[in-house]
Amino acid sequence: MNLVWHAFVYYMPDNDYLQTIKIENMKKLMILTAAAMSIFLAMPQTAEATSTQYNITVTQEKAVKYQEITAATLPAPVTVTLTKDYAGFAIDKVFLGDDGTYKVIVSKEAVKTILLFTSKGELIK
Repeated sequence: MNLVWHAFVYYMPDNDYLQTIKIENMKKLMILTAAAMSIFLAMPQTAEATSTQYNITVTQEKAVKYQEITAATLPAPVTVTLTKDYAGFAIDKVFLGDDGTYKVIVSKEAVKTILLFTSKGELIK
């Protein structure tokens, strides 16, 4: 039994060698910690220096009031645009807005579409 214990102690490195390894590892750890701290402390300053400010303007459009009219009272340019671009669609309802726009509800089979026109026949949406 004593022979085995002496063999273990014999192969064990000396205490000075272990201390040297510990000191070197601690130095590396301290340098890495200092580098990481400097990176983390520098990042918020960089982000703050590159921030931008956006000016956003919000405008509120006037609510348009529509009155229902007949399809026969549509202006000729609107009628021409409807027959040219929406051939095969049926005109369900027509409305005149207080701003001079025309809202036309057309349908084809089961699909209904709401179209907005100017008095010149230009499609708004």
